[in-house]
Amino acid sequence: MNTQKNYGLKLDIQKPEDYVFGASPLPFEILQINGDWTNFLPKTEAQNLNGIEPYACVAFTILNCIEILIRDQYREETNWSDRFLAAVSGTKEGGNSPNVVCEFLRKVGVVREDLWAFGIDINSFEKFYEPVPPKLYELAREFSEKWDFKHELVPSKNKEIEKALMCSPLGISVSAGYERNGKYYKPNGMQDNHFTTLIKMKENEYKRVFDSYDSFIKDYEWDTSHAVIKRFYIKKKDTSIKKVGFLELFKNYFNLHK
Repeated sequence: MNTQKNYGLKLDIQKPEDYVFGASPLPFEILQINGDWTNFLPKTEAQNLNGIEPYACVAFTILNCIEILIRDQYREETNWSDRFLAAVSGTKEGGNSPNVVCEFLRKVGVVREDLWAFGIDINSFEKFYEPVPPKLYELAREFSEKWDFKHELVPSKNKEIEKALMCSPLGISVSAGYERNGKYYKPNGMQDNHFTTLIKMKENEYKRVFDSYDSFIKDYEWDTSHAVIKRFYIKKKDTSIKKVGFLELFKNYFNLHK
């Protein structure tokens, strides 16, 4: 019997209210017409740094996708704390599901990597998941105040995946650890056990991912199926109206009291 390693993926049960690509209120906005996000990859960060397995592939993947999108749209280099998002979303041994982690990111926010880092001093599972200081929850709100983040499911059909990939890098579930002829694949009967970042596809040849393990760039066979696929949307919130409104009030007050 072939026992799969668990990298931290739990599968969601789809609900009627879940957004689905092509049928949701999210705009279809093409950001990379060739579906290639290679030029916008963030810094590589290993999920299993220091030999620890935090089962946090979902948090790593979601934040990789967000960092790529921000760099593409705003030319800003960001690095959000995978450790923080994994902890506040309830990720522990066994992992978490994409929808749960996305919703915690949307509602709670996230802090910068340097504020709750996964560095060489984090040398145990218990240390990785030590209690998050209350002050960081306050700082995490800055993410939600600045960024409008949304997410939706993508049907597991290559044509739909290619179309969604023009809008964002995608979080996709895979059956990790099986390789043949230089590509990874899903053996018959195996379930998806890992969540990773799809950054490029070449028709009938491969699906390329930016991974949180090992060599980081990996190719999966073209016909690989996926139990869950997520598209992401993030935009800066427009606070200019409030700022202009305040400025106008100040000017009016000043003119009245000349």
